[in-house]
Amino acid sequence: MEDRLTVEVGIKGLQLDYALAGFRDFDDYSLKVGGVGVPGYGPQSVSQEFNDAFLPMAGAVYKLNDTEQLFASYSQNFSLPRGADDLFDNIVTPDITGERSTNYELGIRTNRPTFNAAVAFYYIDFDDRIETAGREVVGQPGLIETIAQNVGSVEAYGIEFTGNWKPEAFNDYAYFTANLTHNVATFKNDFAIGSGPLLGLPGNQLSDSPKWLATVGLTVEPTEWIVANISARYTGMRYADFINTQEMESYTVVDTYIEFGSGVEEVGPLKNLKLRLNVNNLFDKDTLSFTFGTINGNAFYRPLSPRTFQLSIGAQF
Repeated sequence: MEDRLTVEVGIKGLQLDYALAGFRDFDDYSLKVGGVGVPGYGPQSVSQEFNDAFLPMAGAVYKLNDTEQLFASYSQNFSLPRGADDLFDNIVTPDITGERSTNYELGIRTNRPTFNAAVAFYYIDFDDRIETAGREVVGQPGLIETIAQNVGSVEAYGIEFTGNWKPEAFNDYAYFTANLTHNVATFKNDFAIGSGPLLGLPGNQLSDSPKWLATVGLTVEPTEWIVANISARYTGMRYADFINTQEMESYTVVDTYIEFGSGVEEVGPLKNLKLRLNVNNLFDKDTLSFTFGTINGNAFYRPLSPRTFQLSIGAQF
């Protein structure tokens, strides 16, 4: 194909034995029964295997011309649970299976003197997806513990755009960057809590998973020793629970920084001197930005940090 097509294929595997032994939690040391302290469960031993030796992957790039390319990929992944130590240190050992996913991607990208961009469509099919939910520890108001469990199959699909633009009129003194993601991640399986009824999850959006994410930024470099940036990040509406009844409003936060010293090699005995000022949440947006998601109970939230200033100085000598 006249060197227009490049194909890469491979196989990877995971063979991992996980083991945790000893005193894992306070209740392993001591318990209270009827208000009286008694010895705890004692040291415990937990182990589980996560093995799959055949995980194929393939990628291809087709060169349309000197500036545009088509790309596609396929891969299978398998992983042990995220935060495994937190999962297995519970007194009741969870029956957790590693996550599996099959991933497809198709896109196009362009590389031009003043403009670079890529658009990609993707589809991910999860098996044994692990989702976490926060709950209040019994007898300890305000203390939240995270419980994780397999929720069956989940699918995620969407489109992602990323690009940067250096207008010729700015003479390389400034450029724009942008990211836009539309992601739909939904449950495919249902489950119940204990002996209760099915929750009706198929088609529901995953908790804390917004459909829209966007970032736009402007970077200015008027001299070789000054760099300044301002960026706005948009997070769309999402739900804090599996049953999609507790909405978290969308919000936009603006961050900025200015750095002095880039490109200056020496100032007296100091080398690579840099002074940087960061301002996060420039307009002091007041909103809920983080949640300990829940299955069907009340979720727990944390607010977005208020306007924050950070000043850092670095040098070599």
